[in-house]
Amino acid sequence: MFRETITHAGGTTEGTASETHAVTLLVRAARRQYAMEATPAGGALITWTRHVFGPGGNSLVLVDRSIRLDPMTPVGNLTDTVREDLSLVDGDPRARYDLVKGRRVITGTLWQVPPFPTAGLRARRLVVEDRGRVRLTLTARLGLLAHAHRTTTTAPRGWYHPSAYESAGLNRPGRRAGLLRDSTSAAVCSCLELSAVGGDREHARRLALDHRRAVTAEFVADRLAVPVNA
Repeated sequence: MFRETITHAGGTTEGTASETHAVTLLVRAARRQYAMEATPAGGALITWTRHVFGPGGNSLVLVDRSIRLDPMTPVGNLTDTVREDLSLVDGDPRARYDLVKGRRVITGTLWQVPPFPTAGLRARRLVVEDRGRVRLTLTARLGLLAHAHRTTTTAPRGWYHPSAYESAGLNRPGRRAGLLRDSTSAAVCSCLELSAVGGDREHARRLALDHRRAVTAEFVADRLAVPVNA
């Protein structure tokens, strides 16, 4: 279950969204090519712009719209052990609940999650039973996605003394008392698929955001959307 916050022309509207409704929103947003980003808590932010008539009704202006999905139970700390257990569940269509010495466990084809970790996954709403099979919740999947794509940007070098091979000059535009200025900032992702350089840190942050949005859209299209002819 998610808290749903919609930003629209009249302000904001808050409510709740089931997992099924949240999936529908994400799939619809992907088909309309809206920007979307998985959040570390296990939610998502969908944003887009619309043309509306401005004051007086004589011109069109762009306005921002958004839908934010915040899980009722955030995923919390996804440790290596938790992620390994979730990977087992997600990768095995035979994952199910079983009883071992009277205690509930998750079992698969050739593996088993012990009772205590099983109870933890259930309490944190990371897994759910669906028609006899144990699967990951949407919250868990979005949280894992955000965890796999943690982006950072580096602080610009700023003003520095040039090397013997560089000439700063004293009064050239953008130069200061023999110093050179480097405003570039690198954007990297924990997935190692993003390694880019922006002209400044704000540019690097946009590159990082674009990457997170791209992988979220790819996840929705590949893992959530149902083929039209299915």
